[in-house]
Amino acid sequence: MSQVIIENPVINSPFAEPHRHFRFSDEGITNEIEPFRRPSSYFVPIPGPKKKGKRGQMVFETEWTRDRIEPNRTINRIRERVAV
Repeated sequence: MSQVIIENPVINSPFAEPHRHFRFSDEGITNEIEPFRRPSSYFVPIPGPKKKGKRGQMVFETEWTRDRIEPNRTINRIRERVAV
């Protein structure tokens, strides 16, 4: 996965409903802007294999790719109901 550098990540006003977002591809986030609000979702972390005899904090892979996105159905329904 290639690193994407976004010079100015703030693309919406803090005083209004968001109306644009950065697009995710199969490789992760891009610097392309989509002209609508992104549906609420979260990334499912996938833990690495456990190693015997070593205790410590579990480490999650941080690749944010489309196949790990899970929609947040409750938030999306609330957004639909309160939309102006």
